[in-house]
Amino acid sequence: MRPKASITNRIVAKIIDIIIVVAVAVILPYPLGPLLGFIYSILADGMNHGPFKGQSIGKKIMKLQVVSLKQERMPAGYKDSAFRNAPVGVATFFAIIPIWGWIILALIGLPLMAIEIYLMVRIDTGHRLGDVMGDTEVIEVRGA
Repeated sequence: MRPKASITNRIVAKIIDIIIVVAVAVILPYPLGPLLGFIYSILADGMNHGPFKGQSIGKKIMKLQVVSLKQERMPAGYKDSAFRNAPVGVATFFAIIPIWGWIILALIGLPLMAIEIYLMVRIDTGHRLGDVMGDTEVIEVRGA
């Protein structure tokens, strides 16, 4: 059994991914940039190409991996990633929409993200709402 990922490493990985989402959204023209950022935020944990094995860029840097609990702890795929990132994706989606979306983000998205962090801290297994929805777990990858 692989070790459970530390909450600090998971948060740092998420911050790296958020920086990527924002950079893509700012660099590429509207609505393409924000849309590609949103797609990355939903599907990135399911990347299984080249050096990525159920890892977003942030998780790869922090030596973390998302595994599917329903598929014998194999690296997560795009479907697993979409389910596990749906709660965070709600916030990201509203961030795309100027003004009204930002208000909805503040009212719904930010509290939802706070709940996600709270669950990671309080539940012994470190599962957040997205992990339960996607039937996934984040683990540390040794020697990666």
